[in-house]
Amino acid sequence: MFATTTSPTDLLPVPVLEDYDVSPVTGFVPHDQPLSRLPQAYFQPWEETMDQLNHLIDSRQLRAKVDQWPVLDVAQLTTLRERQRAYVVLGFIAHSYIWGSGLDVSQHIPESLAVPWVAVSDILDIAPVLTYASNDLWNWKLKDPKGPFELENLETLATMTGTKDEDWFDIISVAIEIAAGPAFKALIDAIHAVREDNIRTVIENLHLAHVHLDKVSKLLPRMFENCNPAVFYWKIRKYLAGSEGTANLGLFNGLQYNGVNNNNNNNNNNNNERRYYMGATAGQSSVFPALDYFFGVTHHDLDNQSGHRSAPNALLLKMRAFMPAPHRAFLDHLAQTANLRPYVLSKTVNDPEGQDVKELISIYDACVHCIKLFRDNHIQIVTRYILTQAKRGPPEGWEDYRVKVEDQPFAVAKAEEKAKEVEEGAGMKGTGGSDLMPFLKGNRDETNAAKIVTPIKK
Repeated sequence: MFATTTSPTDLLPVPVLEDYDVSPVTGFVPHDQPLSRLPQAYFQPWEETMDQLNHLIDSRQLRAKVDQWPVLDVAQLTTLRERQRAYVVLGFIAHSYIWGSGLDVSQHIPESLAVPWVAVSDILDIAPVLTYASNDLWNWKLKDPKGPFELENLETLATMTGTKDEDWFDIISVAIEIAAGPAFKALIDAIHAVREDNIRTVIENLHLAHVHLDKVSKLLPRMFENCNPAVFYWKIRKYLAGSEGTANLGLFNGLQYNGVNNNNNNNNNNNNERRYYMGATAGQSSVFPALDYFFGVTHHDLDNQSGHRSAPNALLLKMRAFMPAPHRAFLDHLAQTANLRPYVLSKTVNDPEGQDVKELISIYDACVHCIKLFRDNHIQIVTRYILTQAKRGPPEGWEDYRVKVEDQPFAVAKAEEKAKEVEEGAGMKGTGGSDLMPFLKGNRDETNAAKIVTPIKK
């Protein structure tokens, strides 16, 4: 038995994908399509608002409409998919309410929105903020219900700008999630094969995983086909921002959730709790944390003084709170059972000239290289869609798309500070609040370092 004196019956069981709401076909995206609307007439005020969302934002009527909502009871939501749909609807409406085009940033959301949003978030065990789950995982449909789970057959259920660019930006992420799904099935099978010390089965499953990881690595560059970087940066990006580290955008002291307090989420007192959450970011996807565990890629914080990496990356761990609870649990289980890297290393030491071992190392490194290529592409996307746009400023006539800030002297000072940071190539934040380039480059370099042999440069 590989690298252990413990009998198989004493080992922690290998994760079963379906136990964690992970599909062997579509991965962390639900295999059954998300609900396009809530079936209960009781929730009609929410769905009617979603139907008109783009118009209500553009006409500056959204806040008035939401302010008139009744406070609805989420106990009427009886299934997981209904709760996920409610979480999507309330998240989209909340972020439109906060960042709505042409209006000052709202420092609060009303009780009619805050109370049910916090309540359904508590049930789902996920933060009440727009997350990658609400913006992507649970916000898609098949154009042809009988067609394949492929990019050309996918579209979003909702956007905040009503643009093709936003639809494409979100649906690229969904397509990446789906493309990774079959790789997880193969990698789970590889874990089983490692426990049996069946090197041929390990190799076969790594080859199968590589086919799908290669697809994953090639999807992100397709962002350029239908998402204009200027549209993303100046029209879409603000809606993804959270309530933490957003003072430069005009949300100065977190977000006030009217009618919500620390003790309970019912409207039985006058407390209006302020909360601080990072915004929606692809860093909240479970795909790459899972792949990192499968292949033994480790990430550490960068010590700005020494330039060395030491402690586990705190930001990546922080992202977990914004993932669906079953996916967090899957990652925790996987972290305790992933065994591919030590297995490959042990074979490298014990039988370095064996043909099977050489093939094992080659396909293992090829899989890791796909992850590295994806992270290369992510850096290129961030450069073109965020850093370059921040340096250029808004296109002529787009000045109104700047976030409106009540404290103009503060906003001007922050804008000057941000411009200096961009010129220096650092300091830019992602929608999740991370320092972008050091974070992304560190992840990429740590991925490349996980290869057993590293001759691949391209």
